[in-house]
Amino acid sequence: MKPKLFCIYCGGRLGEEFLEGKMRQVCCGCKQIAYENPLPVVSIMVANDRREILLVKREREPSKNMWCFPIGFAESGESIQEAALRELKEEAGIEGKILEIVDVGSEANEMYGELLIVTFEAEKIGGVEAAGDDACDVGYFPATNLPRLAFSSQDRALGKFIELKRDIWSMKDSFERFVETSIIEQQPGKGLLSDALIDVFQANASAIIELWISEISSNPSTKAYHHFPREELFLRGEDILGQLRAWLNGDDTEKELKAFYMKLGKRRMREGVGLEDLISSLSLLKKHIFRFATSRGVWSRAVDMYRVLELGERLVYFFDRAAYYAVTGYLEDS
Repeated sequence: MKPKLFCIYCGGRLGEEFLEGKMRQVCCGCKQIAYENPLPVVSIMVANDRREILLVKREREPSKNMWCFPIGFAESGESIQEAALRELKEEAGIEGKILEIVDVGSEANEMYGELLIVTFEAEKIGGVEAAGDDACDVGYFPATNLPRLAFSSQDRALGKFIELKRDIWSMKDSFERFVETSIIEQQPGKGLLSDALIDVFQANASAIIELWISEISSNPSTKAYHHFPREELFLRGEDILGQLRAWLNGDDTEKELKAFYMKLGKRRMREGVGLEDLISSLSLLKKHIFRFATSRGVWSRAVDMYRVLELGERLVYFFDRAAYYAVTGYLEDS
């Protein structure tokens, strides 16, 4: 950046003095310090529902013909947020709403000197995408596969943006897989966020079964099980958890799930276990699986809370089917 030669206040020639800890330009006449402050720059990121980010192609230097987020200098008389939305409208043709700050950083520029760059995330609320101002093209590109960006500050902001969205995107992906497989296709979901909690209860099956046995051996809703040998109840708990593991891992189909619980229901009827006791015992096992799996960590992030909720939904779905088939088998034999 070219050094200043004259004072902007009196027109006097500028000299140099060591002031406030560094060499500074100072007017030889009025002694006013010619401070060199960084110029404020706004950069704005807009993403669509397909996780694509809006970019504009620069029509002039610096970085002519390279892609970037809409970017420009903030002007006097406007807030930094207003400057960002103005640049979005001027360069990309759309109106936006500020969501959050993604990044704030400084960098040196040969043409303009020190820059203070504030990058915002915004959502589109109106307008039609069209190149304008100093842009010659506009388009959306996948967030994880953008063309080379014109400015290093935007590379840094992109990395932070992807990190900010990682949990949200993971939850959305997991939810869509869960709906598609478990609800629409009626098959166990695979590759879901709650798989981590399923691993927890699988690794601690014995502890869960012991908790379950202690409850059904004393709970008024499962009187039929109060006098069963503990060893027998443990084997039964192992059978059910084993079948649950197989179903969640995709090793068992709906047909196999049905066959298992139809047979279980018939066996309980022949043993003289009341239908209400059978249903309650399944419900209590579901409760202990959920409690144990969700007690194995600190749920401080949104994605951790989602794992808990998703596991609950998967258990509800599984045990609803299990209870239905068990009752069907029970009634068939009665």
